[in-house]
Formats: sequence, C-alpha cells, structure tokens
Amino acid sequence: MEYQKTSDNTIKRGAKKATYNKEEIHAILDACEICSVAFLINGKSYVQPINFGRSGETLYMHGSLQNRMTNALIENGEACLSVFHLDAMKLTRSAFHHSVNYRSAVVFGKVRELQTNEEKLEGLKAIINHFVPNRWDYCREPNESELKATRVIAIDIETASAKIATAPPNDNAEDRELDYWCGTIPVKTVVEFPVSDTTMKPGAEIPQHVLDFYEKRKKGF
Repeated sequence: MEYQKTSDNTIKRGAKKATYNKEEIHAILDACEICSVAFLINGKSYVQPINFGRSGETLYMHGSLQNRMTNALIENGEACLSVFHLDAMKLTRSAFHHSVNYRSAVVFGKVRELQTNEEKLEGLKAIINHFVPNRWDYCREPNESELKATRVIAIDIETASAKIATAPPNDNAEDRELDYWCGTIPVKTVVEFPVSDTTMKPGAEIPQHVLDFYEKRKKGF
C-alpha cells in the first residue's frame, strides 16, 4: 500500500531515494519520539518540535489550552510535519560531496480537536505508548481536571512521502587518487540502562516493560 502522489508530497529532487510505501513511512515515524510541526500565526511561519503518537493513519499531539501551536493547527485545519533520522555522516575527498545517510518522512494531514474525555484518553494513550510500548498500563491516567486543561489534536494522514539514503560516499573519479581520507561515520541513538528516580520507595524494581524497551534499543537504531 502506498500514499497517493500529490503536488504536496511528490519528491522531485533525489527522487531515487523516495518512497511512498505506508509501511516504510510508518516505521520511520514510529522510530522517532519527536516530530517538527509547521504552522502559521498572523502570517508568520513557525516550526516547533513536539512529541507525538501514532495509531493507524492518525497522529496525536497535545498541549495546554493556551498553546499557540495547537490553536493555530486547529484554526487552519491542516498540518505538515516531518521526522528525521541521521544514520551516517559521509566524508569525501572533495568538500563539495560531503553528505549523510538518513531516513526522513514528511506528512500532510487534516487536523481535528478531540472533544470528549474518551477521545482525549485514546489520543494521550497513543502518545505515551509511542514513548515506551505498553507504558499507559503502568501509570496513573489523567484525571478530570488534567483532561480539562489539555487540548488533544488528531492529524488524519492524507498523504506522505519519505526519503531514504543508504549509499556510500561518492567522490568524483578524478578525486579518488587524492590522499584525503574518505569514509563513513555511522550514527546511532543509544538507550542506556534505566535509572530509578530517587523518590521511588526502597526496593522498588524497574518494571519489565521498561527493561524490554531498554533491551530493544540499547544497541541503537
């Protein structure tokens, strides 16, 4: 299954790196805890990093009732967001051809504000479980006053695209005889062993779902 190509999401520059495959794009989104969201306020452009969650073809974000980003997105009714993973730095003999390997995705979608507490809880659950799988079942749910003070928005994905670069460094043929070093520096985000907060009761053990998350991500991705 692929997202439909439109004037918004069709990749022209570096088209060989493009993919519209839903499974690949979802994987890129799910591997990133933070996205960057673009929005307009009084004709001025802003970009803000924020945590998010995904459930199927819907992304969820939250903020306070005074949050200008969520207010702007709701008012506009549409959103564009992106995520980016740096996988390697490519150093070439020529300064001109230095580059990176990466996975990136850009998403376009319709914005709606979740109105009921039940809807808000589902959205917040997706966000929390995006951080650490199954975490929602092991923490206190938001209470009535917390839900009242929180705005949760859903972004229903209309279309999306991704670019994936995995190639080795690419020097000009005439530069390959030069003695400058050429190569790749791999880059990974590594999760270290969980540290219990000092306010935890003595003898409290780290829950298994947290340890499972650590085991899965300790070697980086």
